[in-house]
Amino acid sequence: MTSAWVVRPPVDTSPQALTLVCVPHAGAGPGVYRSFAQHLAPHVSLLLVHLPGRESRLGEAALDTVPRVVQALMPRIVPELPGRFALWGHSMGGFVAFELARVLEARFGLRSDALVVSGCQAPRSAGRAGLPQRRGLDDDELWGSAAELNGIPDEVFHNRALRDLLLPTLRADFAVFETYEYRAGVSLGCPLYAFAGQDDPEAPAADMRAWQEETRDRFMLTEMAGGHFFHLDDMARFGGQLTAMLSGRAAVG
Repeated sequence: MTSAWVVRPPVDTSPQALTLVCVPHAGAGPGVYRSFAQHLAPHVSLLLVHLPGRESRLGEAALDTVPRVVQALMPRIVPELPGRFALWGHSMGGFVAFELARVLEARFGLRSDALVVSGCQAPRSAGRAGLPQRRGLDDDELWGSAAELNGIPDEVFHNRALRDLLLPTLRADFAVFETYEYRAGVSLGCPLYAFAGQDDPEAPAADMRAWQEETRDRFMLTEMAGGHFFHLDDMARFGGQLTAMLSGRAAVG
């Protein structure tokens, strides 16, 4: 661990490895994503964002808007990017990664090798208006709705004490996603790769295709078997696809 905000899994990588900054989905900490490191090494070094309100930071209040998350992350992320880097965010993390890419490029002159978004509708997709609004649900409804996405393991779902600890962070994270307001700006100068689960009701491919509007470089949309958490269901396959794209070996569609 390099700081409270970022985690580097202990996997050997080459000195010239590209740093892949990963922003997890709502309610998740870096632990869920550690296993991806073994599918990306040695030429991609995984850097996991660790936001307050989860895992070892469970006692800290979670941030509840994209601007607050980005503002808090920026001074912690920039020192970790001495060379080539890419950004990846899943679901809620997609909007955070997108805004990080915009700020890094516009304010710091740091252009990402690529922005990767998975399970996250495009900022200007018309489908966003029809997405569930979970942040205002009561505790039971919120917990049940999150479980329906298959984002809560059974052993956690039935643990009442753990539920009460996790709900404030989950609610804040859904607020991050649901209150995100797109601001017009210069499109990104890096490639943008979008991944959609074939059975994902939250971010179908049709609503992720509009991500191509956010880059003036190449765009590729890939559908994969599975629902909202397709990337966790088959880490090896997704990790292989991700590595191929970041290495420039994937055919652009």
